[in-house]
Amino acid sequence: MEPVNLMSLNLTELKEFLDSFDHVFSDCDGVIWSKVPLPGVGDFFDRIKQLGKTVHFVSNNSLRSQKNYEDLFEAANIKNGFENLTVPSIAIAEYLKSVDFNKAVYCVTCPETINILKSYGFTCKYGPETGAKLYSDYVQYLEDDEEIGAVVFDSDFNVNLPKMYRAINFLRRPEVLYFSGATDRYVPLKPGCLCLGTGVFTDIVSEEANREPISLGKPGKLFGEFAMKRAGVTDPSRVLFIGDMIEQDVGLGRATGFKTLLVLTNNTRENMMAHPHLKPDYYADSLGSLVPVINNV
Repeated sequence: MEPVNLMSLNLTELKEFLDSFDHVFSDCDGVIWSKVPLPGVGDFFDRIKQLGKTVHFVSNNSLRSQKNYEDLFEAANIKNGFENLTVPSIAIAEYLKSVDFNKAVYCVTCPETINILKSYGFTCKYGPETGAKLYSDYVQYLEDDEEIGAVVFDSDFNVNLPKMYRAINFLRRPEVLYFSGATDRYVPLKPGCLCLGTGVFTDIVSEEANREPISLGKPGKLFGEFAMKRAGVTDPSRVLFIGDMIEQDVGLGRATGFKTLLVLTNNTRENMMAHPHLKPDYYADSLGSLVPVINNV
């Protein structure tokens, strides 16, 4: 079916839309804020809660600290945002905890993911941040480390060849677990501008190691199910997932069984319609643009 423009619904259709879900899961970057909160987002979530829906947040961004997230939610006038947020670093740590993991983790991740893993009691190894001057000396990055029992990729914007060499080498041992957090091939660095993300490096390592990671970031189904579990939600068909990225957000919704709403803060309708296989159920210009619409109910 063709995506439905929520701005075009009459009152009866709007009520049917609102009756079709009980829970809202929303992405953050590009949906709630860019560098600062987008207009009307706090009012949108307040109105959604007034209509009896629960509100939760699901982001691929493990880069932010708790304080940074809390400050952004506060600026957006969203209460208890961080308490209701699921990010890959937490999902990966919880997974390792659930399988009684007791070896070291090799991290090709942002520092905050390392901090989260350490806070759960896991030993983390990482680096090097720079490689040897001579390519012939890169052989040192092919040495194994029997202490490593898992490799994690999650938003390392300082990824380099030595780190990739080490990760590929560790993954040659089939017993080594392999996780990916954020898989974004593109990220919105400013409104209307998508730039290469770190997901491309995870793809390269996966191909070279001939391994598929356990995906605990969008659009992985396991990540969506983990977010549901944390939120106490059991029926994915009663969830509306809001995002701004087709591959990551609409992809997660399709994989998990959510209804999907795409806001066009970093996409155009033309781009949305041109995607070969992923289209949202609904779309709107922004969350702020929906406030006067749902206020009619």
